[in-house]
Amino acid sequence: MNSNEKGRSMIEMLGVLAIVGVLSVGGILGYTKAMGKYKVNQLTNQLAELTINIRSLFFQQQEFNGLNEEILINAGLVPSTMLNQTSSAQNIIHSLGGKIKIFPSLDAHGKEKAFELYADKLTLGACIEIATTDWGADPSSGFISLFIGTSDEEIDAPQMEDIYYPTQYNPTLGIYTTGIHEQSLPLSPPEALQACTCTTNNCVVGMKYM
Repeated sequence: MNSNEKGRSMIEMLGVLAIVGVLSVGGILGYTKAMGKYKVNQLTNQLAELTINIRSLFFQQQEFNGLNEEILINAGLVPSTMLNQTSSAQNIIHSLGGKIKIFPSLDAHGKEKAFELYADKLTLGACIEIATTDWGADPSSGFISLFIGTSDEEIDAPQMEDIYYPTQYNPTLGIYTTGIHEQSLPLSPPEALQACTCTTNNCVVGMKYM
């Protein structure tokens, strides 16, 4: 009788361990998914904050001459959590571990009256989230266009200098704009899925503001 009781206890223990294992795997997967969503939301907040800070810093100026990451860092307009010190420079990084690059951008008259900022090493989910977010359909927001592409190398130059007005766009180059036209921003989820062609963490998204 004692041996039967011991046998049942061992089987029950193994069953409990199996259930705990399944629940643990499910919990880890759930945590990973939730953490990924949190980081994507954090990324959109970081991009919005940098955009506001840039426009505030240059509010009294007619152009964005000399704008770059170093100026924002030195002006104290980049949160410390977004700073990464390398041996040669201090870089702005986002919540998914990639870099954020900032450039002045030319208008139709060759003046630097706009700026562009780019985030690289994005996941497919992050790319879709950014493409489907309303970054400023209202003209007062200054938002002009969105760039969606893939790259395994660092963005080293603005990609949207030839986009000046909301009605211009060129999806073949990964450029989408606000306004009333086909594929206007924000993109619908199916359009965003078609535009975000990265299969690994090599999506690049850029935004242009005046």
